[in-house]
Amino acid sequence: MHQYNAEAFVSLAHAHRIAEDICRRSEVFCRSIDLTGADKLLTFEDARAILRPVDAGLRMRVEGQNLVVFCGVRTLLQGQLSTVATVQVKAVEWEPAGHEPFRTDGATP
Repeated sequence: MHQYNAEAFVSLAHAHRIAEDICRRSEVFCRSIDLTGADKLLTFEDARAILRPVDAGLRMRVEGQNLVVFCGVRTLLQGQLSTVATVQVKAVEWEPAGHEPFRTDGATP
């Protein structure tokens, strides 16, 4: 289990394409990028991120063992998101999360 967990939801159109663009732009920083259903799993050293496109937008989760890497992955995702979509970085609000990813199964948290 990871010590640090946070999730965010961003309302936007074309979430599948945006998730793919974020993965493509982030691959140089990742150890691996895998697909599990619609989820995109980005693995970093001491952290991982999950991108889940839903009808109303994009759900993101970051899990990490090291606080610096955890915060770095969140910042990377926000930065990549702002380059591929018209989203204000301030619009991304990270909330503390439990151990189970995306505990609610709706389009928004």
